[in-house]
Amino acid sequence: MAKVTGIAKGEYTKFLPNPDGSAPAYYRMAELYFAGPAEMQQTLGSPESKATTADLANFATGGVTIIVGIVEN
Repeated sequence: MAKVTGIAKGEYTKFLPNPDGSAPAYYRMAELYFAGPAEMQQTLGSPESKATTADLANFATGGVTIIVGIVEN
């Protein structure tokens, strides 16, 4: 995502085992923040973003779940 412009903030999480020691449901999470929905659409429609999305299968071998939301204050 380093070549993708328009991302206001990015946070990346690697999940720890659950309190009972079992494996977490997810391995990693990337949270990408944008100035608003229009900026998100513009950024995700860019050639750089499309190339990044196409590359996901090369390293996210367990699959990918994408969800979209709005931060409420």
